[in-house]
Amino acid sequence: MKKSVGPVKKFPLAEAVKDAFVKEGQDMPLPDFSDTEETFRHLSDKELRNAALMFNLMGKDWLTNMMSSVGVSAVGMGIPGAEWGVKNTIYRQFVGGTSLVSALPKIERLHERGVTSLLDYGAEAKSSAEDYNNFMKEVLRGIDFSAEAPAAIAVVVKITALAPDDMLVKLNDTTFDYDTTDGELQATLRRLEAICAQAEKKGVQVYIDAEESWMQNSIDNFADRMMAQYNRERVVVLNTFQLYRHDRLRFLKDSHEKAQREGYKLGAKLVRGAYMVKENARAKEMGYPTPIQPSLQATHDDYNAAVAYCIENINSICVCLGTHNEASTRRATELLWERKLPRSHSHIHFAQLLGMSGNLTFNLAAGGYNVSKYMVYGPVKEVLPYLVRRAQENTSVTGEMGRELKMLKEERARRKG
Repeated sequence: MKKSVGPVKKFPLAEAVKDAFVKEGQDMPLPDFSDTEETFRHLSDKELRNAALMFNLMGKDWLTNMMSSVGVSAVGMGIPGAEWGVKNTIYRQFVGGTSLVSALPKIERLHERGVTSLLDYGAEAKSSAEDYNNFMKEVLRGIDFSAEAPAAIAVVVKITALAPDDMLVKLNDTTFDYDTTDGELQATLRRLEAICAQAEKKGVQVYIDAEESWMQNSIDNFADRMMAQYNRERVVVLNTFQLYRHDRLRFLKDSHEKAQREGYKLGAKLVRGAYMVKENARAKEMGYPTPIQPSLQATHDDYNAAVAYCIENINSICVCLGTHNEASTRRATELLWERKLPRSHSHIHFAQLLGMSGNLTFNLAAGGYNVSKYMVYGPVKEVLPYLVRRAQENTSVTGEMGRELKMLKEERARRKG
């Protein structure tokens, strides 16, 4: 999930409603995302200090650049101390553990705060049938775990960890023929069906991740097929919609209309996106129009419009708002309140990454909303690409790191009195 933090946008209707409540001497029943005491009450003073140090270091461009180059190479080459260094710093902040078992203490600690976990095995850049089958087996273990532990409710699936990238790219602009004898396509389908069938049987959800535009159509095809098959009675499968693409709001509405025509419920995870630089560079190099929005505000506008559309159609769309943006999160809570929908409605869920935006996560949970953390887990080598992205995305002092660090400092000062 790409974070986009800016000034909190005010919505006139919600402001008017809030003013009406104030006149009546009542508080508006919405979460207070500035409440640092609620945000960090599960952290000890030492943990709070360590988190502040981590986000302060991540604001240093030189350190982030060194990690993304020298650090990755050092861990890959097995240089003594490299893996230990990563594991005891940035890994500890953003990753649950090397396995489900080792992640269990963090999963349980979150659940004590009313926050569930979305299990995300951090395998990336796989290229062999053995790798794809191993990823499938790990996801199946996650489903079984979630079925037994109420602290976990879903698994995350990367189609790129189940299938070759070149196949996904090749199929991107074609009509899928699921009756083909193509071995790789059939093998991918079998792996994905095994995951979704097990999730349906065990009462667990499957979140399908989005990827770059040159393979996203293929992923959408797989997701649509799984939703048509497994989302008849309840929503088992959710596809991901990246609203930093200018065509995704329309695609969300088209996907909903298709689901209604074919008699299944749409599962939609709404994110902003994670590949903007790569997308723009490729479009320029290959001479086609970029799929990325013309401005940051256009992304915000489409994201908030997508949130409103899903809530308007909440009976036939199950939506997860995967965002670290406070304005969008607040807007969703306002829409639920304005429409007199229960904040714990089974078709709306909020989610943030582990180690980030606790002010959203824990204040939503305290307010009775459905909220989860993306519980990434796996060996250091497996999750290193994910960690590099987290570091790179947090280098701007005006962005996520700035907000996290500011709130950590405020809570430390509050505790010191």
